[in-house]
Amino acid sequence: MAVIREIVKSLIAGFMLLIPYITNGQAMISDNHGKNLVSNYTHQEMVYLHHNKSLLLAGEQLYYKVYALKSESTTPSNFSKIAYVELIGENGDLIFRHKIKLKNGVGQGEFFIPVTVPSGNYKLIGYTQWMKNFGLNHFYTGDIGLINPFQSDQRAIVQKAQDSILPSIKTIGHTDLKESVEPNPFFAFELSKKEFSTRERGLLIVRSLQKGIPKGNYSVSIRKVDSLGGPQLSSAQSYVKKRNSQLESRTSPSNPIYLPELRGELISGTITSKDPGFVLEEEEVALSIPGKQFVLKLTRTNSAGEFYFNLNQDYLNSKAYVQILGENWDKYDLQINEQPSMDYGDLQFNKLRISTEMADLILKRSVHNQVENAFIELKQDTVVPIAQTLPIYRTFSKIYDLDDYTRFSTVRETASEVLEHVWVFKQKNGEEVLKVRSGEDDIASNLLPLVLVDGLLIQKHSDIIDYDAKRIKQIHISREDCVINSIVYNGIIAMETLEGSFPEEFNRDYIQVVELFAPLPTKKYFNQKYHQATRSDTDQIPDFREQLLWLPQVVLDSDPSPIEFYTSDVVGCYEVSFEGFTEQGNPISWKETFVVK
Repeated sequence: MAVIREIVKSLIAGFMLLIPYITNGQAMISDNHGKNLVSNYTHQEMVYLHHNKSLLLAGEQLYYKVYALKSESTTPSNFSKIAYVELIGENGDLIFRHKIKLKNGVGQGEFFIPVTVPSGNYKLIGYTQWMKNFGLNHFYTGDIGLINPFQSDQRAIVQKAQDSILPSIKTIGHTDLKESVEPNPFFAFELSKKEFSTRERGLLIVRSLQKGIPKGNYSVSIRKVDSLGGPQLSSAQSYVKKRNSQLESRTSPSNPIYLPELRGELISGTITSKDPGFVLEEEEVALSIPGKQFVLKLTRTNSAGEFYFNLNQDYLNSKAYVQILGENWDKYDLQINEQPSMDYGDLQFNKLRISTEMADLILKRSVHNQVENAFIELKQDTVVPIAQTLPIYRTFSKIYDLDDYTRFSTVRETASEVLEHVWVFKQKNGEEVLKVRSGEDDIASNLLPLVLVDGLLIQKHSDIIDYDAKRIKQIHISREDCVINSIVYNGIIAMETLEGSFPEEFNRDYIQVVELFAPLPTKKYFNQKYHQATRSDTDQIPDFREQLLWLPQVVLDSDPSPIEFYTSDVVGCYEVSFEGFTEQGNPISWKETFVVK
């Protein structure tokens, strides 16, 4: 029985080596220089960003929703699982770059404008990694104007005497907004009132014009209309029209160099040999993201020494630990690739200008922001907990809580006295390793178990055998064969320390610590409500919100569907913006205004 098991393991390992690299990266081919390229992908994507404002002051939030769409049909794209959103200054400065996880083609994010960002003209840019193969003209770009009233130098936006066109400081009216949006055959929209008092409940009522509720992805923004003017916000309808006019000029890249992130975040790197005699191909590389919900990825290098990890799990730790497995780890240098910055030199920026007549408007709005930020602790957004998706191999036959047993000084003693079917074995080269017995009657396997401590892969078992067992909380044992991306282990020994700090303390030359560029967490944004029962509390808190509602994921589960919002203490004209796409790719845009007195 034991001999048969060993033969099966060998066959599994051999067979897995024949599987194309699509299992550890994406579908790729190699050119004559060994560069991995994507083969036979003609799919094209577009990105639309619905964002709440085009003119912001320091101390305000920029909210946005990402719509990743198929270029030809504008239906949701499941091609890329990651999108990127950037804010670029007129001088080329990168204010932020966000990585956004896409689910069914949509994602969301936000950015608080700090006082360190200077006044000026900016571009909000959205794209996927695959879109980088097609050029900058395929990206979403929207104009953003920023005013920082806390800085003394306003030369970038102060109106010059020779400027012939004065900036508009009038309030945009109902007629001006409605001209840019066409009716649609899918929904009818209605506000419960056109005039509201302060701190009053309002409803945006969405009715279906079809037999059922048209499924799709939608978002809503309700904000005070900018009396300062500002760049035009693109609606979903207008953006699709613009993109359709460019359809004939779109071509597939003849030599794509950016891989699509088909299954999740794509982290890539390269190993280079210190000795010309060592080949680069088929070296095993591991990536560990420690923590209770740890992530472990294993892969192999190609002939050019390149390797790829697909991160399709949510994670909390911002650090990853990467190591070359095996005895040849010190024969190579390992480098994780950084995403190169795009060349935005050809971007044309809007020219925001302010005049002295706007000083009082800017001051008033800035005071509102400062008051709101002073009470931010009472108006917190909440982070949506990450999904706990465990790989199929992570099942354990036995869990040892060491407080339930006599405590021993080391892992060696604990394995001997507490753990069943686990022992320390000295190999012919004198190195000690941990072993796991697969079955009751099985002989010892030549394969080693997968050993983890707080989610960190331990390839040299001798580094952990004499570790202080009194710092270990639990030990999880699996006696089943473990196959991760064609790499076979004979069981698993996963240790969990009391403090969970082992990776930070464990420094070895063969482990490289990498700071991850992680996706933004998904948030549920604060939505102010006023009820009679809570008036004694809310009446004491000032409400100077100019953004009354930001709802990036609209749920239409009834017909009609009411969307609730509450006005603030700030009077004036407000705009409702409903944007999105049906499942069939129809852009939906609707704008309306109301007044708070």
